[in-house]
Amino acid sequence: MHRRYFEHIYAEICVAVNRRIPRYDLWLLLADDDGAADELTLPQARYFVENHLSAVLAESGGSISDRARRRLEKSILRFDPHHPTPEEWLTRTFERATEQAENTA
Repeated sequence: MHRRYFEHIYAEICVAVNRRIPRYDLWLLLADDDGAADELTLPQARYFVENHLSAVLAESGGSISDRARRRLEKSILRFDPHHPTPEEWLTRTFERATEQAENTA
């Protein structure tokens, strides 16, 4: 369940800087701080935002506005791994609809 924090952080940073960042480098950075990026929790995500987000953005060459940075920080910190994201919800809805269509055909 907690790996979803890592996946969310990775996706949000890539969208914010409009390019893919090195996934493994981000993984190592998060693992170095707390021991396991798989087990990332909200307090650890907050620590990342406060202490490492600027460095990750600088290394990725992503220059974003202050407003975009605040939006990125809020997106990372508001994430709840116990609830599906809109993307996950939409994917599940399409999968169910496809299954129903296949079963009725």
